Amino acid sequence: VKAMVAIEDHRFWEHKGVDWYRTARAMLSSATGGNTQGGSTITQQLVRNMTGDTEVTVKRKFREICRALDFDAKNSKEDILTLYLNYVYFGHGFSGIQTAAKGYFGKDVSELDLAESACIVGITNYPSLYDPLRDVVFEKSGMTPRQYNKKRQETILDEMVKYGYLTEAEASAAKAEKLIFTDTDEYKAL
Repeated sequence: VKAMVAIEDHRFWEHKGVDWYRTARAMLSSATGGNTQGGSTITQQLVRNMTGDTEVTVKRKFREICRALDFDAKNSKEDILTLYLNYVYFGHGFSGIQTAAKGYFGKDVSELDLAESACIVGITNYPSLYDPLRDVVFEKSGMTPRQYNKKRQETILDEMVKYGYLTEAEASAAKAEKLIFTDTDEYKAL
């Protein structure tokens, strides 16, 4: 939960479903030709996933904002996070954190450690790029999804330190941990 909040929506516990600062920043960036992503809160992402309303228009974004405000008013933050973690796509055909934990690490979600949790949370941002079981080498970079996932995991751990969820030492230990995925010989030997 802390990893997801740190990387996706660090003001999640304070806002009412919409982070107006991030929304304004995203709109300004879009209007000036910059990056058009990054303004949606966890609540907005959940509403978009639940409704399937993904049209890229201002009208759709307005609907999403209204739905997120309403959804936040009617649900606890804990319920929103639970729904989000059980609904979101984690790559490799895995929807929901429990399925992802079993699929990537062969573990119940309650058994994941910090390094594994940050690894899985990072996938939601761009599943085809960060799916650590995907067996491909990207031609432009020469990197694999597992390598991209590792970089994303480290970014998440850094964000967790930035927002006070971890110490530098805890983040460093998690970064140094060797992850044992279900497709590795180490996992198969367990």
